[in-house]
Amino acid sequence: MPDDTTAALQALMQQVQTLTETVTDQAKRLDDLHAFNSRVLDEKKDVQRQLEAAKNEPPKKTLIDVVNEETRERKMRAANLEKDADGNWYPKGVRPAHSLTREDARDPRKYAVAKEAAQKAGATLTVIDDGDDPTIRNTGQGDVVQSKTFTFDDTHERVRYIRADMETGKGIVGRRMRAEQDGYTIKTFRTADDLPPHARTKFELMEKAANAES
Repeated sequence: MPDDTTAALQALMQQVQTLTETVTDQAKRLDDLHAFNSRVLDEKKDVQRQLEAAKNEPPKKTLIDVVNEETRERKMRAANLEKDADGNWYPKGVRPAHSLTREDARDPRKYAVAKEAAQKAGATLTVIDDGDDPTIRNTGQGDVVQSKTFTFDDTHERVRYIRADMETGKGIVGRRMRAEQDGYTIKTFRTADDLPPHARTKFELMEKAANAES
């Protein structure tokens, strides 16, 4: 009789162990399934975010768009208008809001105060010319800085900057087509002040390096 009881207990223990292993395996499979579903859901959300971001991105400018924009800009400048840092046009000789003369902009204190005021107003500080500058020369289309660096690429924003006096001649269409093929949009600049801060820093570093080599 004791042997029968012992055998029954052992059988019961074996059943409990088997049941425990089965439940453990099922729980693990459920955890794996939950992790898989979470990963799939995260990937789906990532794709949705990418699609939304792509939908909100402005359409890429074509060569025709760029040429039309620059044609309009030439007409505006021919009408004696100037453009501020936010792209707004104003009559030449009239100080736009949130602006500094080039001379005042060289004063760190004045520049900091003016820049802070512009930022509070949600605008961009515009630096305007206030007279002849010996470091620039006149090309008939506006003042262009004398520099050894006349073109460079902003690989982050995919912009190819070209000095205004170099963006002329028969090769203009070819250069623009090459830039478009390389995935760049061409923008011209007359002085370093026409460039956004990060591009101006790159221009100044390249210019220093070029001057050091000469």
